[in-house]
Amino acid sequence: MRKSVKKVIALLTASVMALGIMGCSVGGGNSGSTAAAPAANTESAAAASESAPAAESGTSSLKGQNVRVVIGSTSTSGDSYMIADLVTRYLSKEMGFNGKVDAIGNAAALEEMQNQKGDGTTVMMFHDMTFLSVLFGAVDEAYSLENMTIGPRIGQNPGACFGAAAEKGWHSLADVTNYIKENNVDVSFNIESGATSHLAFAAYYLWVKETEGEEVASHIKAIVGGTTAEKLQRLWDRNADVIYGDTSAFKQYTEEGVEDQLKMTMFGTCGEVEGLDVTSMASEGVTFNGEPFEFAKDFCMYFPKDMDANVLAEYEAAMKKVTENPDFQKEMAALFYNTLSADEVSVDASQAYILNKRETCKELIEKAPSLDEIAF
Repeated sequence: MRKSVKKVIALLTASVMALGIMGCSVGGGNSGSTAAAPAANTESAAAASESAPAAESGTSSLKGQNVRVVIGSTSTSGDSYMIADLVTRYLSKEMGFNGKVDAIGNAAALEEMQNQKGDGTTVMMFHDMTFLSVLFGAVDEAYSLENMTIGPRIGQNPGACFGAAAEKGWHSLADVTNYIKENNVDVSFNIESGATSHLAFAAYYLWVKETEGEEVASHIKAIVGGTTAEKLQRLWDRNADVIYGDTSAFKQYTEEGVEDQLKMTMFGTCGEVEGLDVTSMASEGVTFNGEPFEFAKDFCMYFPKDMDANVLAEYEAAMKKVTENPDFQKEMAALFYNTLSADEVSVDASQAYILNKRETCKELIEKAPSLDEIAF
């Protein structure tokens, strides 16, 4: 089985390389690091902070234009699409443009940021996979943050989590670990290479290895790849024991009345989720370097490196208005996402936050197991 998985991964990688890109993708967390971060493209951000904010609601230099919002996912059922669609609708109203989300995948979205003009008509909205995919070596250094412009953050999802068939009776990662110990069997986790799921999986694996030993950890296996819909299908077909996705996508399958084959449990969120009775990795005692592991996904706007500073300032001003809009806050809460403050979505604050977060991810990635070695 392992050889077959390796062949599939090799073929997929070769196909992506043929397009001029080297691989896959990753996601991120709320680390609170104070480590010094390498400089990214600060010229647009500095100029934006000195530019005048956008005028009245519904007006900007992009008024009446079509704006393409690319995301680093091909799924329209996961959190990447949901939050990008929500933000795009509100930004369209604030700035007067016609925005539409295009789910093209991480490699293609990063490529767009290298090829598009910095006039604001193409924007990337995505989570930490934007930089994690580079750190994991899934894509080339050419797609690093230094070769694009970091724009305003747009929200945070603390609800990325693990899910399993309800018949397993697993309601926590501790339940999974105990099952492995008691039965001495492999448990498969369907994750994405270089994504948030990769990082959360690595943290769980390293924690089990540290607390239970290498023998128990050796039974934790990875199935690599798939959209949210594809991972759900693997779970329902019982071809995966645990999958990684989002509470907003999984919740409907945890409710009363769902047929047994589709019924799920959720556990091990990357952060505390208000309104849901689901354990977080930190509350279960999962740690990294002796600290509770919390890794909420941070979503941000990204633009080409030569982004027009005046248009960037318009996006910043509009996002500040959006994040303070009670209707937007209500819709974000309904999806269990965190709304940021106007100060947090400013370009300067966003850039500092994302760059610092990137630094804190490096150590975990260096210690993470090779997926090729633990493929199911």
